Amino acid sequence: PTAVSAPSGLSGCDPQRIMLTAPEAGAPVSGIVELTGTASIPNFAFYKYEVSAMGTNIWATISAGDQPKKNEKLGDWDTTTLANGDYFLQLVIIDNAGKTLDPCVIAVRVENP
Repeated sequence: PTAVSAPSGLSGCDPQRIMLTAPEAGAPVSGIVELTGTASIPNFAFYKYEVSAMGTNIWATISAGDQPKKNEKLGDWDTTTLANGDYFLQLVIIDNAGKTLDPCVIAVRVENP
């Protein structure tokens, strides 16, 4: 198994500003997954969420949004296009000056039938 940077599988997450609340860190996911969380900072421009296979540093953008969210649906993620295995899912916020904040990263396992 691949080590994650924090025991919970969370990294860089702040419940008030940038947080993925679903799926839960370390949880198995399959099919269409609804992502919920918080993307809310001063000078908010947009957020995006991305996926990367563990052991790589190649991030693929899944989708994005241009409205701040507080414990709300961020969007959907279709996991059926991925091979089963361990992935990192990250939420990224960009402010209106173009600055990218440290992402909120969780580890999940894709387990499609």
